[in-house]
Amino acid sequence: MIEVFNNHFQEICKNLTSSKKTFVLGLSGGMDSMALLYLLKNFVENNKKFKIEIFPVIIDHNLRQVSSKEAYEVKKIADDLGFSTNIKKIYSKIPTGNIQNWARKKRRDLLCESAYGLSANLLLAHHFDDQAETLFMRFTKKSGLEGLQGMRSISFWNGISIIRPLLFFTKKQLRSYVENKNINFFEDTSNSMLEFERVKTRYLLNRIRKNKWPNISQDLNKFSDINNHLIKKIKFLSTSWVKQNILIDASGAVIVNYNNLKIICQKSNLFSINIVGKIIQTVGGKEYPPKRKKTYNLIHSIFFNDSNNKTLGNVNIFRKKNDVYFVREQRNINLNIEIKKDKLHIFDGRFLIISKKSGYLISSSGNDPKIISNVNPFFKYKDIINNTIPYLQTLEGTRIKPHLRLMNINSELNKKPNNISFGLYLMNRVLV
Repeated sequence: MIEVFNNHFQEICKNLTSSKKTFVLGLSGGMDSMALLYLLKNFVENNKKFKIEIFPVIIDHNLRQVSSKEAYEVKKIADDLGFSTNIKKIYSKIPTGNIQNWARKKRRDLLCESAYGLSANLLLAHHFDDQAETLFMRFTKKSGLEGLQGMRSISFWNGISIIRPLLFFTKKQLRSYVENKNINFFEDTSNSMLEFERVKTRYLLNRIRKNKWPNISQDLNKFSDINNHLIKKIKFLSTSWVKQNILIDASGAVIVNYNNLKIICQKSNLFSINIVGKIIQTVGGKEYPPKRKKTYNLIHSIFFNDSNNKTLGNVNIFRKKNDVYFVREQRNINLNIEIKKDKLHIFDGRFLIISKKSGYLISSSGNDPKIISNVNPFFKYKDIINNTIPYLQTLEGTRIKPHLRLMNINSELNKKPNNISFGLYLMNRVLV
């Protein structure tokens, strides 16, 4: 297993553009992440040419009485291996329902915060069986094609490369490795509680595997691979249509050709729902596109309802002549963000912030209104758009207007421009 992992991780390192390979490792202390920790330790020792730095980060969810004690024990193990390890504790109020989903989001946000701070890639210990469970859950929820891609070994989320180097290894292989190396790990008691969705899914898959379908995990993973190839072909075919009919402005607003969108809707509900959903996700800054039924009802309303103005997912949608406009609503915008220089930040779920100055985000109201120029197709709506885009007030009191740019959400943000003091990069999800 060590040799296979080393070969696989070598390929990952070769494909990363930066010469210095910096990684944040999500270290839970469970069997999977501890196996990854030791595999990475072995890799670093035997591949000095890659100049790798790995920073384990332990998230203490504060859900169990022993969580803090376990976090420090895991930290000691990682520190003794030579890593510089950090513990981040969640202090937010614990919700009464859907605790695992809450914990997942909090964990992801803190890990990404660490990755932003170090300009690092993020390593996660998801494996082959986790992939099968994820796909099974998405099948039961009737996810679309993109949801049924499952997790990918390398993906991008809000400007961060997320790497899952264990997706090709089964739980059984990881357990064998851990036992052979006498690696200590900690079992989370919630992993045996059937009220949690993933635990229940794991139980159901084991029953199906024993009674009816022994290769269900392998077949689910094969389906994911086939689906990925299909989606790549669909994206290749759709790219030219998107470029010809959709204008995405760096300010976070979008225009779509009305007549051509209507033609597409008449030919394919699936394609039109996907495109419109991704536009709303990009403009509104939501983590996911709207539910398919809501998107379908919106599209139907655009073409067959006399009502002109619609709203969905923090987005105003309206028709002007032969175009459909998507513009961010002037509500639910949180400006209470401290900006640290040379660190990546997320604003409103829409923009990645890069700043050479520390300070605080402030409203553009009362400032220079020329964020949207008079040659911009959205100039008529400049007041609305300007109020959804922040300025930076530096610690010295200077107000800086943002420089707006587009970025593909599927791309690494490797090069930070030298001539921009405060930049907002709109995360374009339309072709994800």
